[in-house]
Amino acid sequence: MLHELFLLLSGNPSPLLTPNGLLKSFPLVSPSERALLNNFSQLGHLHISLRNACTSITTSHPSTIARAVASGIATHHLQRFRQRILTVEESILKRETGMVDGYDIVSLAKVMSGFDGWDRILRYLHDLVESMSPGSGNLEAVRKEGVQMSGADIINRLRKDIYTGYPSLEEVALHLLEIAETAWLREVSTWVLYGRLPSREGYGSHSVSTDFFITEVEGDVVQNPGGEEEIGVLKEYTINKRLLPSFVTSQTASSIVFIGRALSIIRLRGGSVVANESTTAAVASPEMTLLPVHLTFLQSLKSPLSPQKLTSAIAAIRLSLSRHTLQTLLPAEKVLDAIHVLREFYLLGRGEFALNLIEQASERVRHRWRRPGAMKAPSGGILIKEGEVSAILTRTWGVLSSLQGEEVVDERLDTARDLLYLSLYKPLANTTPGKKTQQSFRDNLVGVPISLNFHLSWPLELFLQPADLEEYDAIFAYLISVRKTQMRLQSLWQGRRNPPVPDHLTPTERAQRKAGLRVREEKERPIWATASVSIFFLETLASYWQGEVIGSAFAALVEVVSPQQASADSSDPSDSEDASGDIWQKAAADTTPMSQDEKQQQQDPESLMRAHHAYLATIRRNLFMNDIVFAPLIKRLLTQCDVMAGGIERLRHRYTIQDLDIEGVTGLLGDEVSAREKVKAACREVRALLRQLMGRLQRIDEEREEDMGKEAKVDRLLMRMDLGNLEA
Repeated sequence: MLHELFLLLSGNPSPLLTPNGLLKSFPLVSPSERALLNNFSQLGHLHISLRNACTSITTSHPSTIARAVASGIATHHLQRFRQRILTVEESILKRETGMVDGYDIVSLAKVMSGFDGWDRILRYLHDLVESMSPGSGNLEAVRKEGVQMSGADIINRLRKDIYTGYPSLEEVALHLLEIAETAWLREVSTWVLYGRLPSREGYGSHSVSTDFFITEVEGDVVQNPGGEEEIGVLKEYTINKRLLPSFVTSQTASSIVFIGRALSIIRLRGGSVVANESTTAAVASPEMTLLPVHLTFLQSLKSPLSPQKLTSAIAAIRLSLSRHTLQTLLPAEKVLDAIHVLREFYLLGRGEFALNLIEQASERVRHRWRRPGAMKAPSGGILIKEGEVSAILTRTWGVLSSLQGEEVVDERLDTARDLLYLSLYKPLANTTPGKKTQQSFRDNLVGVPISLNFHLSWPLELFLQPADLEEYDAIFAYLISVRKTQMRLQSLWQGRRNPPVPDHLTPTERAQRKAGLRVREEKERPIWATASVSIFFLETLASYWQGEVIGSAFAALVEVVSPQQASADSSDPSDSEDASGDIWQKAAADTTPMSQDEKQQQQDPESLMRAHHAYLATIRRNLFMNDIVFAPLIKRLLTQCDVMAGGIERLRHRYTIQDLDIEGVTGLLGDEVSAREKVKAACREVRALLRQLMGRLQRIDEEREEDMGKEAKVDRLLMRMDLGNLEA
């Protein structure tokens, strides 16, 4: 029986000791002995189940961390259990007094005492592997329903399991946690040291791990600057929060993404970088030059990983990479030029650009409608070609250039001409469903969705991402739509002048003509009042956006991006004037050269990128683009204002023909009263939308006041708007 017992404990199946315990038909066993043998049977079958589960997980589980933990269980803890079996068996063979009684009688209770605590350990390990891969340890080979745990879930569970009342279980959990976190750090090191995503099977495998929290998205094809030869495909990377361990903060995760993304871009773009005297080998191959330093930061981390220490190590790697590589490739001056171009042309900081772009787009639309053979879309609208859209911006550049003198050089305008181009809108492949609603403003300029694109080139790829440019384009469409409607309403006043009374009319006819004009003006007064209040609303809103929202946010961003001058440069001049000392010593001190780090301290690119993302989020928030009520209302208002403006233009055209007194033409114009009523109906709709927008703005102001000032309030905007006459 002892031989059968130890064979079962060693992992060999037994015909007598089944998973349900000792066979009931087995004779000559007392109830107490049967209970002890049942305990041995459970212990042995737990060992068998654990061994099978570990084998299954190490060969088939998709998570590298799960395979590492299962391997640690099999090679360490199960090996310790087998070693314990040999120790107990050896003590029996040596007839030690603590195990063998008189007359060579071996007590099952004393044998069981030799495995004290192992039942708890094996049950915990079995529960762990069953959670990692449900059904993997099932002796009946019946697959249980359940989802396999990811590496992050395993780490999170082990971090909770170390807080237990059993020292033996705490020791086991700490050991497995060390294995899991070491495997996770190896995946992270592949990314932050080399800029490559960890492979699924191991070194040399081309299959990317599906368990790592960073996933790649296809980007644009990268080409050499001077030719058509393709270098590769520029990848974009996102964070899968479901695969992120709990001890990794969102800021640390974004830093990890930034480091690996920068290394991958530098590796992809390495052949297109022209080396000079200031470009060292660190720029050409930063992952190899800085590898020993960065590896030291990661090796200093010990399990269980501390969020603070991990954040410090990642920050040290980020700063090291920025100081030795990224700041050389992307100086602050290039970043400042880029954000100024984006501010002036995407955010309409340069007013003449928006004015001329709208005029050229409107002229193109009018020209197509005047053409008798204009192509029609299946939906009934006009069909615009890609070349016609790009020609709008080309003519706009020409007009802006003609406004300047021949000797005046506008470098920012020249930069914008090289970087910006207009095209039909093509959404990104990874655009989320929530952001697709932003397309509704893109069709306001020419009637079809268009996009103002930015040539994202090296090394601006270290600072800007395609998603950022998508955000800029959405904001541009939003702002240009409001500006276009505002300009169309303002242009209505150009045709409001009444024609002079002809000289050939008699005094009575002159008086009748003037009386008719006064009656007409009286009937049109509500229409023009609505147009006036609409202009006032849009002008006030646009002024608030440009001054209070975009202007203040841009000033804060420029302050962050600009290199910080050394404290010696920013000291109070009065301090040096009042200070006493030898003038020759002072002169010598003034001539002492300052190091480059003392002269200016440039922010690292990831901090700049983070500040830029916060800048875009602030603008979107304070432009009310994220508000699910305001954005649809302003879209409806712009559409209805266009309807109202079109009705007013047709009405003025009718009046012009009537005032000419051409026989036979006046009767073809139709009913004047019905035409005026259609315009008044559009005016009533505009006033209703204005009231709804004002109510929503007041509600937004109340909500932000309830948030204790965490967001910018809109009380200044409400103070500027006095729309009490909307009820008139």
